[in-house]
Amino acid sequence: MSSYEGFARLYDALTFDVNYDNIADFLTQRLQANGITNGLVLDLACGTGTLTLALAQKGYEMLGADASEDMLSVARQKEGAENILFLNQPMEDFELYGTVNAIVCVLDSINYLTEPGALEKTFALCANYLDPDGVLIFDVNSEYKFRQVLAQETYTYETDDIFYVWENDFDEETDLCHLYLTFFEQAENGLYRRLDEMHTQRLYTDAHLQKALDANGLVITARYDGYTQNKPLQDSERIVYEVKKR
Repeated sequence: MSSYEGFARLYDALTFDVNYDNIADFLTQRLQANGITNGLVLDLACGTGTLTLALAQKGYEMLGADASEDMLSVARQKEGAENILFLNQPMEDFELYGTVNAIVCVLDSINYLTEPGALEKTFALCANYLDPDGVLIFDVNSEYKFRQVLAQETYTYETDDIFYVWENDFDEETDLCHLYLTFFEQAENGLYRRLDEMHTQRLYTDAHLQKALDANGLVITARYDGYTQNKPLQDSERIVYEVKKR
């Protein structure tokens, strides 16, 4: 699993199109619907902590865990971060001091669990650290997105200071998608610095997720088309899962 260490300082600029406020509103609504109006919430694979901080502003006592210390270093420098405990721990091997009311894991972080058994191990830890009436909410890139959107496609993006190329290589046999990212960041002298990154994601079908959850005493209570109240469609690119202990 890639740790995002190479471009931690660029990450927030690169996720300019992510509506964290909308995600925080959705998560808050779903947590409240499950009776979790406050309490302790773990943001698993929290990255630079933007969502962690947004949920803290909603009144939740937040923990953040991520495999990249560089990402957490950015998170700790943000306003309000002094009240949040950030843990340098990977998804498949995180360890808490006690149970939490809820766990959230967003922006296809689950797809970065590429090693055999890593998904099952992560769900086992989630089940272990959730309160008996706790809730797990996570999202994944859909099968449609891997096969039809990422596939072998190449995309280019540009912001005020960064130009980058994103090449995809999805292997139908292994269900692994290699993402090759090349960034050109404008420097103070007007020149550009180049940064190359390679990340890998694994396609998890609904059947695979359901089997792994069930094996760890977790039950899917709802699925959503992204961070909306709509049910997933055949061409949904991001599917959100709401899960509770059996």
